[in-house]
Amino acid sequence: MLFGLMPKGVLAATPPVLAVPSGLALAEIKVTGNEFVMLENNTGTTISDLSKYWLYNFNNVNPLAASVSSSSQQLPAGSLASGQTVLLSANGGSTCGAAVTAKLALSLTDSGGFLEVVQTSLSGGLLVQVAGDAVSWSSGLNSAAGMITNVPSNSSAPNGAYYRYQNPVSTGAAYLWQQADVDTVNSCQLNVFISGVSTPGPTNPGNQLLAGDPPPATIISLSDDTSQTQSSTAVGLPPADIGLAAPQINEVLPNPAEPQTDSEDEFIELYNSNDKAFDLTGFIIQTGTTTFHNYSFPAGTMLEPKSFSAFFSVDTNLSLSNTSGQARLLDPFGNTISTTEIYSSAKDGQSWSLANGKWYWTSSATPNAANIIVQPLSIKSLSVGSPSTTPSSVASATKKSATPAAKTNAAAAPKAKATSPTNTSSTLSNNKLTPATTSRNLHPLVLAGVGALAVAYAAYEYRDDLANRFYQFRRYRETRRTARKPS
Repeated sequence: MLFGLMPKGVLAATPPVLAVPSGLALAEIKVTGNEFVMLENNTGTTISDLSKYWLYNFNNVNPLAASVSSSSQQLPAGSLASGQTVLLSANGGSTCGAAVTAKLALSLTDSGGFLEVVQTSLSGGLLVQVAGDAVSWSSGLNSAAGMITNVPSNSSAPNGAYYRYQNPVSTGAAYLWQQADVDTVNSCQLNVFISGVSTPGPTNPGNQLLAGDPPPATIISLSDDTSQTQSSTAVGLPPADIGLAAPQINEVLPNPAEPQTDSEDEFIELYNSNDKAFDLTGFIIQTGTTTFHNYSFPAGTMLEPKSFSAFFSVDTNLSLSNTSGQARLLDPFGNTISTTEIYSSAKDGQSWSLANGKWYWTSSATPNAANIIVQPLSIKSLSVGSPSTTPSSVASATKKSATPAAKTNAAAAPKAKATSPTNTSSTLSNNKLTPATTSRNLHPLVLAGVGALAVAYAAYEYRDDLANRFYQFRRYRETRRTARKPS
């Protein structure tokens, strides 16, 4: 394999270093065989909600060509710190240091295609899409600057992949794509052929730092406590989880209503979207925004496939703040793989729930089940004498039906509690749940009754003035009668 896309005349003894443009940028791609796409957050800040980003895939190097078909995939919910990566893999494999992993639902065309990162947002009730980083590839020539050309077939290069690097010269595209091979032993290692020799390229782009040296310490004595050694043992990703989609935080209850209590009935719910069980051994639930509290799942804690599992404070000893709170799910390496939005003020009995990629307060908490978004009804206006209107149509935001709650290790895993959801009507508009508003005419007898009460109250309030006026009127009539009598 030749030295990829290095400019002619520029040949180095070592492969170029992986580097990406600013923004949520494409870092690695494999379009043949076991396909994968890796993106890196190079914004300089944390991306709080990855689900606002989509990948759009076209089956032609020119997305505007005639008869081009396309498909899209939404990135999983969660946050991504600056420098961290997202790995989407078609057939599973190692996470390679990625903070967020998920299944690649797109099919990349071997002969040529176009992949683009698109950010979505709501503005004035309208969906706004902003195109970001992109890559195109072709099995033949590709006229687009800085893109991938002459992609080998799967039969000739089954391990062929590409990674991004910065152009060492000032002319042409600022970033280029380097051809490489996935190492046959370490799937996180990319090798570049230089003068026919396989040379190691980038490894684990999610973390470019070397392990630090241990700080000096002097041990005087140690207690005979085996748990101390066990707790310090490094925990890795359970082998059964490799290639699976990360669990997501789906619902939290920060402020249970009486007679429930904070110490027992607060809960954090996880959802496993995979078709197989997910091993939570070594994973961590973390709460707080300034001061953090952690709960580490014991060995053998399992999330059943396509299921919801609530973990209660009576088992985790975690406390959720009633104001400015947040919950996160960390993998055994400490990477954040799912997070809630920060909520402001938690009302009694209302849970902070995820629906269609957004977080809502709902009066119907549903531990161990799909969320039901129910928001309190309110009458915004009351019209008198206006034509009667029909109540707004009822819609509810629910997820797909799920299997029963996850079964956890009976000896070590937290117990799951369930409550029955309460169904209340609400309207769904512009992806935001708003209460239904009702306007009706008042009956004429009601208006007459209100008027009579007003007159009665006025007569009582001014009774002295009325009595004085009546007395003056009688004296006036007596004087007129006396004046009319003959002298």
